[in-house]
Amino acid sequence: MDTITEKSKTSVAKFEDFFSTEYKDAVFESLEKYPDERSVVVDYLQLEMFDPDLADLLIEKPEEVIKAAQKAIKNIDTTRKNADLQVRFENVTNNIPLRELRSKFIGKFVAVDGIVRKTNEIRPRIVNAMFECRSCMRLHEVPQKSNMISEPALCNDCGGRSFRLLQEESEFLDTQTTKLQEPLENLSGGEQPRQINVVLEDDLVDMITPGDIIRITGTLKTVRDEKTKLFKNYIYCNYIEALEQEFEELQISEEDEEEIKELAKDPNVYNKIINSTAPSIQGYREVKEAIALQLFGGVAKELEDKTRIRGDVHILIVGDPGIGKSQMLKYVSKLAPRGIYTSGKGTSGVGLTAAAVKDDLGGWSLEAGALVLGDRGNVCVDELDKMRSEDRSAIHEALEQQTISIAKAGIMATLNSRCAMLAAANPKFGRFDRYKSIAEQINLPSPILSRFDLIFVVEDKPNAERDRKLAGHILDIHQNAEIPFEIDPELLRKYIAYARKQVHPKLTGGAIEVLQEFYVGMRGSAEDDDSPVPITARQLEALVRLSEANCKIRLGKEVTSEDAKRAIKLQQECMKQVGLDPDTGKVDIDKVEGRTPKSERDKARVLLDIVKELSDEYGGRVPVSILTDEMSDRYNISEDKVKQIITKLKQQGLVFEPTAGYLKTV
Repeated sequence: MDTITEKSKTSVAKFEDFFSTEYKDAVFESLEKYPDERSVVVDYLQLEMFDPDLADLLIEKPEEVIKAAQKAIKNIDTTRKNADLQVRFENVTNNIPLRELRSKFIGKFVAVDGIVRKTNEIRPRIVNAMFECRSCMRLHEVPQKSNMISEPALCNDCGGRSFRLLQEESEFLDTQTTKLQEPLENLSGGEQPRQINVVLEDDLVDMITPGDIIRITGTLKTVRDEKTKLFKNYIYCNYIEALEQEFEELQISEEDEEEIKELAKDPNVYNKIINSTAPSIQGYREVKEAIALQLFGGVAKELEDKTRIRGDVHILIVGDPGIGKSQMLKYVSKLAPRGIYTSGKGTSGVGLTAAAVKDDLGGWSLEAGALVLGDRGNVCVDELDKMRSEDRSAIHEALEQQTISIAKAGIMATLNSRCAMLAAANPKFGRFDRYKSIAEQINLPSPILSRFDLIFVVEDKPNAERDRKLAGHILDIHQNAEIPFEIDPELLRKYIAYARKQVHPKLTGGAIEVLQEFYVGMRGSAEDDDSPVPITARQLEALVRLSEANCKIRLGKEVTSEDAKRAIKLQQECMKQVGLDPDTGKVDIDKVEGRTPKSERDKARVLLDIVKELSDEYGGRVPVSILTDEMSDRYNISEDKVKQIITKLKQQGLVFEPTAGYLKTV
């Protein structure tokens, strides 16, 4: 046994007194539950009030003091000497920013805030090794202090120096390493976020997942890297405290609950919540309404066949530069507890999903990307259109199935990505063109576009009245540096959290009837062959989610016909903006989801028919000039439009140019 210093002896006595007076019930409760519960959590502030010198000594000599505390617990109840309870300290005042952890803090007790980047697999660490002498079979117990196993020097009986490790008789402890990154909001300029490894042991293992924002309390230690011969700091963890919970985990007091219920009774609560969404931006009510609905979300459902239907609402905002798209995204990422903000230009596929990285022991582990870190939260992706096509494909599965499947470096895993995505994109040509489809302007494939529940087009068009209001709003903010909140942001967070946790509305007969009538009515308008398809089942599912979110805003238990009508109105606004075909004057879902609209398909079909018709007359090669004249005379289609159609048909491999200025069908 280690010799205990006089100071440690006094520390043991002080802790015995402290536990007997302040924590007696908690200690005995933990002893009763041992080994299922193996820790006693002590409030540092309470220890500081009891004995300031002991609290200071904990900061300076943590290992010594924690050992004294654990010994004191054993002395309190001598009948339970075998119970090895860990003493963990919360609310430690020595909170140091991660980038300021210098050598002067080595060996000190510190608290560090950060976001969990990755967790390695749980491994056993030998604490007490049992050895058997190969000559006389005598057993020797040797306490282990490092990863290098220490054997007995010689056998006390026969003097032999050859031993065999008995793994079954030895004592092991679970250990896990995790990587902590400093919070991004603490960075300035082009600073790189600092990271540090954290060692978790015993009942602390498997407590955290990538994406958690936590406070780690523990001892700062250093170890020499065998390869580089340089020293590297790490934290030996004593306690983990969650700093930011999911919406569903936010602590709501009874007073908060009363305030929330009172607010829900307000007949104007819907407008108040919309007005409190990104209040620094003037106008764009429909977009703000959609964002508010996204924050509340629909109801996720798991069917009997284990199929999962998502409840999260995905929104895409396409618009001219300078209208505040990025500002809206920033607002949501700040309001949502697990809000992740990233830009498509600087994000790779693995940055969104997960990267396979080697750990210090040579094994592979997964480092979570934005969509995994944002699980049960909101992921805001700015400049989605700037992403490389191979990286965009990474989000297909995440948007609909809300999982990310990984097969890298021998790791087969499915990670949860149950998040709502709010994305923004700029048109290719600087300004949005109503006469072109979304896919032509923002370079996003149809499978991704179809997964967004709502797509908004926000244009910057001069309007005297609106411009005056906007100018007044901006100048007022600059003058007073204050934003008029109708609902306090903290109360709004709690309101959303309460709704998401407590309210799980079900569709009523009235809501079902409204949604069904709308869907069938829209589809009915396309029953003749010449009509474009205005809506699909995917939009119906989106309407269900939006209706449920509308119901959650007023903390209702049942989705009414009014909720359904509100959802329909919002979706129709989107459809008019994105899906209206200027040639037919009708909504075409293919235009919304980035496919070729029916009017375009019809023109392409007509052009192909004319090429085939003229093919015999011109020996299989039809002059483009003749084709252009025929399309203009028969169908009043302009030369530019004909050229566009020819380009698309060539891309699809339906026609080709044997010589310049001539067309031939394949």
